[in-house]
Amino acid sequence: MLNITSLDVDNYKKNGFTVSNSQLSEGLFDSINHSYNEFIDKNKDLTLEEMASPHLMSGAGLKHNKSKELCESFLKIGKNNEIVSQVKKILGDDIILWGMHCMHKEAKTGKKIPWHQDGTYWPIEPKATCSVWIAITDVDESNGCMRFIPKSHKLGVLPHLQEDNVTNEGELKGSLDLKIDEKSFNEKESVSCIIKKGQASFHDTYLLHSSDANFSENSRKAIVLRYMPSSSLFDRSKPNRTSANGFKYDFSERPIFLVSGNAKNNDLKN
Repeated sequence: MLNITSLDVDNYKKNGFTVSNSQLSEGLFDSINHSYNEFIDKNKDLTLEEMASPHLMSGAGLKHNKSKELCESFLKIGKNNEIVSQVKKILGDDIILWGMHCMHKEAKTGKKIPWHQDGTYWPIEPKATCSVWIAITDVDESNGCMRFIPKSHKLGVLPHLQEDNVTNEGELKGSLDLKIDEKSFNEKESVSCIIKKGQASFHDTYLLHSSDANFSENSRKAIVLRYMPSSSLFDRSKPNRTSANGFKYDFSERPIFLVSGNAKNNDLKN
């Protein structure tokens, strides 16, 4: 059963992330694994950016091959109290599930994701999100684990470079059309987030993080669930944007889901 302790929560507040020592219950993990594999099997040609929002049939501007039943299975995962109860320890009682993403890196081909801060990309004000990153396979430095800069969540939004200035070979262009200017932090301070399947990491919207390519013989599988406190506003009036490869980020009709407490001023659209 997933459980983060008060010490884990203190670590999250201090460093911007924490990793559960416990693992998901067998039944919940099996549900995640089954839904994830079905989604990937039906959508083999998607880029990483196109693997967003497997829980939505509409409102995300994506054309997945998926059934209503598959979407509902992902949404059920995002609403599961085993997960939500742990997020409440970090964000408080009023929580909205606003996003979900299958973080799939194929063997030998999964590319590097450059250093970035999640909050740069999202229409949430004030910026506040706890991302719950669940490992479906063991994840380490050989297959593209995340890397974090501890305490970087306290720095606010750092300077980012536009994608046309991102030139490092092998970085995942298009999925992230901005990257952190690496002159603004010390990469030597980074730590690797090595976790076993069934474990979860929790990280703050401002935390600097990246992940390397998958050099292993097997796919790296993970899913991330995005939760915000309803004290923040999911602002659909913010203009849409299009990445360099033509992918359109459209939040104007995006449904979001109250999973605990009160939605306050948020329009759920679901």
